[in-house]
Amino acid sequence: MVDGRVDAQWHKVPVRRVGTDVRARHANLLLLPWPLRVRESDFRTLEGSVRRPEKEPFGFFEFVPAEKLDLDLVSRLIVAACDEVDSVDVVMLPESAVDESEIDELEAVLDRHGVVSLVTGVRRSQQPGRPPGNWVHMGVSPRLEKGAALRSSTGEQWFHVRQNKHHRWSLDENQIYQYHLGGSLHPNIRWWEAMEVPRRAVQFVELGDGITLVFLVCEDLAQIDNVAEIVRSVGPTAIFTPVLDGPQLSSRWAARYASVFADDPGSAVITLTSYGMVQRSRPHGRDPFPVIGLWKDPVRGLREIPFEPGAQGVLLTVCGDRATRRSADGRYPVDNVTEYFAVNMYQVRAGSARSPLSDFQPTPLAPQALENDELTILTGWAQALAEALMYDPECVEALLDDAQGNTQWRAKLGIAEPSRQLSQAIYFVSQAVRGASQNGNLNLDVLHISLLEDRWTKDALDRLARRVLRSTLEQVRTQ
Repeated sequence: MVDGRVDAQWHKVPVRRVGTDVRARHANLLLLPWPLRVRESDFRTLEGSVRRPEKEPFGFFEFVPAEKLDLDLVSRLIVAACDEVDSVDVVMLPESAVDESEIDELEAVLDRHGVVSLVTGVRRSQQPGRPPGNWVHMGVSPRLEKGAALRSSTGEQWFHVRQNKHHRWSLDENQIYQYHLGGSLHPNIRWWEAMEVPRRAVQFVELGDGITLVFLVCEDLAQIDNVAEIVRSVGPTAIFTPVLDGPQLSSRWAARYASVFADDPGSAVITLTSYGMVQRSRPHGRDPFPVIGLWKDPVRGLREIPFEPGAQGVLLTVCGDRATRRSADGRYPVDNVTEYFAVNMYQVRAGSARSPLSDFQPTPLAPQALENDELTILTGWAQALAEALMYDPECVEALLDDAQGNTQWRAKLGIAEPSRQLSQAIYFVSQAVRGASQNGNLNLDVLHISLLEDRWTKDALDRLARRVLRSTLEQVRTQ
């Protein structure tokens, strides 16, 4: 919590590519600018919501696209993208592109293809007594590995992070004409997005290799408020911004505010909008500009992301490199963070053949082995063990003892004892470390090799603990 006004939450999810080579620090992002068609009727007014009809009238609307999520097309586009690159690591969709009820099936399809992460705008239709919802959903596969060979589904629920939107979209007369929505939204009324506005909170997601992500939904990017102050003080590696907007041109508002964060604190910013909204954006009768996103980083500047005729997605490849973190208090600079820059764009068109997963029927997934906060704690212990193995092996046993439950130091610091699941996960990490001991000496290389085998066990918690330890160990070896 910061100043009692904004909650800041930190999540550690150790996702990375196997290997310690710098070339492993790239990621392939499949951008799906959906819906590809947006109808005027997709914008609906809330019955009886107009206020002050005689003077300065305003009302509320919601976005409910008729075009449903096409899971078969998602699958075929991933196949087409993998014909160009080694793997698809992240699938990203714009603001409000996915209904809340579609998330589980979408993640099940991505899991079958070896995709490790999903970033999408999510909408929830209005429910009795509650306004609609609008947020960014980040899902991470429990396999915790980018670029993994295609394997059967893990059968486990993904880890989820939710970033709520904080500021409503306001459609004035000019925008109603720009998007040609006058048949649904009267131009003489200011229409506000009908959405719940919860307490402000910002979610930071720390991945492997010193990569930190944050998400700002559409208008939130343009607001210089307490959330922006927190984001700037942390200096995340990348800011993902799904929007429901017109073309993402370098001359428009998103590029200006992306430049603010690219200049200070030096974050890369990516925005993505719906191609259907790009097509509707024709101010003063102009032809639409087919630009569905933009990328801005502090080193190589801004790149528009075009969308060619016949394409259904864009494959964006970004590379990472070590960057220097500096402090204003006189501490020595440290090269322990990663900066990202875009290197390639490829227009993706689905083939005519059906996806090999077209007949796939999702089955109920097993419960999560750990909650998000438990995964964060486990990752922290794994990082401490990996660094001890690298720099001071003699202290590893003491560190393992400190990690176990029912310890006096937690009580002295007022820290709750770990849950049964977390204690068991810490135990599995300890077993993996002690299992690498040769003649009583812990061996970093032997541990690394044993973890690369990704031994299959029936215990999902054991598998997860080994993956967490492997990812954090490889990160330390890279440093």
